[in-house]
Amino acid sequence: MFNDLLGKLEKLDLKLSRGYENHQAATHALILDAENYFMTEYGMVAPWETKELEAAKNFADSNWLKAATQAITNALIVSEYSDDEYWGGYTYTNRDAQRTPRRI
Repeated sequence: MFNDLLGKLEKLDLKLSRGYENHQAATHALILDAENYFMTEYGMVAPWETKELEAAKNFADSNWLKAATQAITNALIVSEYSDDEYWGGYTYTNRDAQRTPRRI
C-alpha cells in the first residue's frame, strides 16, 4: 500500500503541474488514504506524520495543492525512519516533544 500511495501522489503531482482546477477533492482523498494506511499498518498516526498530514489538510484547504502533496509525501517518508532517525529529526524542530511509541 505504501508504494500505491506514492504512485497516486506521483500521478496527482503530474496533474497538478498542468493546473490545480478540480484536484482539491483528490488531494483530500489522498490525505485520508494516508491516514488510513497509517492506522492499518501501524495502528495509529504517529506525531510527525500527524503534523505533516495536518499541514497537508491546511495546504489543500488553501488550494496550495503541490505543498499538500509534498506534506503527504513527507509523512510517508518519515514513517519509514528507524526510531533513532525519527526522534532525532522530529525533536530537532519540536524541542518539547516527548518520545512516545510510534506503533501499536
